[in-house]
Amino acid sequence: MKQPTLYLCYTINDFYAREAGISMLSFLENNPGYEPEEVFFIDFGISQQNRDRLGSIAARYGRHITYLDGRPVASEVKRQFPHYPAWKGSMASSIKPFLDKLMPDYVQRLLCIDADTIVAASVEELQQMDMGDAVVAGTISNIMGHSLKNHHFELYSGNTQYIGCGVLFFDLKNWRREDCYQRIIGVLKRKKHLRLPDQTLMNNAIPQRLMKALPTKYNYTQSNYHPWQVYHWLRQHDILPEEECREAIDHPVIIHYLSGWALSRPWHEGCYSNHKEEYYHYKALSPWKDDPLAPSLEKIYQPRNFDERLLLWSLKQMMKPRPYFFALWAQKMYFTYHGIKARMKGENLHSDEGIEACDFEP
Repeated sequence: MKQPTLYLCYTINDFYAREAGISMLSFLENNPGYEPEEVFFIDFGISQQNRDRLGSIAARYGRHITYLDGRPVASEVKRQFPHYPAWKGSMASSIKPFLDKLMPDYVQRLLCIDADTIVAASVEELQQMDMGDAVVAGTISNIMGHSLKNHHFELYSGNTQYIGCGVLFFDLKNWRREDCYQRIIGVLKRKKHLRLPDQTLMNNAIPQRLMKALPTKYNYTQSNYHPWQVYHWLRQHDILPEEECREAIDHPVIIHYLSGWALSRPWHEGCYSNHKEEYYHYKALSPWKDDPLAPSLEKIYQPRNFDERLLLWSLKQMMKPRPYFFALWAQKMYFTYHGIKARMKGENLHSDEGIEACDFEP
């Protein structure tokens, strides 16, 4: 049975226009069978100069960009729920749980990708995927899943798995049928703290029966780890199958260059990613081909205290050809120290992710 047409979407402000443009270029280059004539951009202040550049990329592949202003919907959410936070100063990422209020009715299937990605291969498998009753699909976090199964924290949804929101595949017809907007609002009425706004909200609001797991290759976030370490990291806690982990390592479809001291972002100097050459390739095909690299994130965000120095050091151990037990020991040393420090302050490290002691409503 032919599935509804899949549409591509980015939610950005002007700061991420270049990375979104290069990501879109990589998608269109590797997906010549992409059917729609349009790509959606949820606009949080994209300049005319960057609109022209984005438009030139789309036109090269016989497509055009449809801009949807996300600010009115975001403003209304903030008016009703002032505690719902922006992410890094912008509501561009926080708008994802409300995309059904922005997208045209003819859009049933929507692939929403973070701007800091490269689409290195075809997503035809997603186009053909049977979503059943699921409203959204995403890749599974083995670390958060382990914490849930061991009752380190609980979600309002009762879920025992946790999906990342860097790549989300929506079935908006199912989403609207299940009235997921009201599920989202219900959590916002109850929950005070949302550390990762879109991700925390989605996992607390959408029950597991309405979620579908995507293979890890569709949101491959470990590219900065040394190849010796990646497999062991993905296989931690036996949540992700062995074959799925190996496929993600050998043939990632969407490479997600995480931020901060992960040092995986190839538009910065000092990048550790094993897949930085893919970014350089598509950048060279883009209107930003002559843009210089930014300074290293390690220099921009220099560690200020022992906590931060220990974190950066432990991350770097995963980037080197160390025996896995040593690299893992370095990570555990940081998290053990951080956990002890938090408990001494009476903090719950997962309180921003799930159920809290004090709700807004009974």
